[in-house]
Amino acid sequence: MTAQDMRAWRIHGYGGPEVLALERVPVPVPGPGELLLRVAAASVNPIDWKMRSGHLRDVFPLAFPRVLGRDCAGTVVAVGEGVTGAAPGAAAAGVADPAKDGTHAEYAILPAVQAAPLPAGLAPAAAACLCVSGLSAYVPLVEDAGVAAGMRVLVHGGAGGVGGLAIQIARHLGAEVLATCGAGNRDYCVALGAARAIDYAAGDFVAAAGPCDVVLDTVGGAVHARSLAALRPGGVLVALAAAPVPAGAARADVTVIRSRIRPTRERLARLFDWAVRGIVAPQIRATFRFEDLPEAYRMSETGHARGKLIVALA
Repeated sequence: MTAQDMRAWRIHGYGGPEVLALERVPVPVPGPGELLLRVAAASVNPIDWKMRSGHLRDVFPLAFPRVLGRDCAGTVVAVGEGVTGAAPGAAAAGVADPAKDGTHAEYAILPAVQAAPLPAGLAPAAAACLCVSGLSAYVPLVEDAGVAAGMRVLVHGGAGGVGGLAIQIARHLGAEVLATCGAGNRDYCVALGAARAIDYAAGDFVAAAGPCDVVLDTVGGAVHARSLAALRPGGVLVALAAAPVPAGAARADVTVIRSRIRPTRERLARLFDWAVRGIVAPQIRATFRFEDLPEAYRMSETGHARGKLIVALA
């Protein structure tokens, strides 16, 4: 392997974890407005295996071969034309362009506007937890729903990578936080700041949660439709892209927002600052060697991972 080559996990077609192939490929060159990072840590998100399997081909059609992976942290190696605020040798983290090769490689390209410097004291693995998942909690709660002190917020999937951060963010904003989770994760969600953790398999979460001002839906489908009943009049149901929502799921006296997760330097910088200040604590469920990345995909696909799955390269 030369200085111009790297190892990358690529797919040459849609399929299961078996289509992931560890290959030697040229190190990419940053174009205008882009950063080249030597990757120290990357996360595995549900969107990765959904893209790999073809479930999202209508939203993110892939040209093959393709390197998957949406976010990473590492060291800036080179910058493209027009980039300011980043220089070789600096630590940074951010989100890749989904239309291009991703971060499950030894080197990755990030748009400079979708990356932020790592503050002192924030490890690459922790930063990788806060990119896609952190933004997926921050944007819906802070910007879309406007969560504020005194509100009652229900977070679905409170033990997951997004849900665990959402509990902490909503609690920081002064809300009373309720979370749905499996029975084995109730204490975990309470430790993160939930006033009550509701076992989604034990009964109707609407009856258990009572009227809420905001519901964060990370699940979709029937959960989305049922969540409408958990809202007070004037409440907000904010949803991430998940399972299809049943036709006819509506309620005239509440607002339903399909959140659009927009990575920006400013949003990432705030999340990184919150982590350093102890406002949010990234939750790492498991760390995998780069060579074992397919195992991280398999764990993510079970849908029951607590916290984040991280692939460490350094």
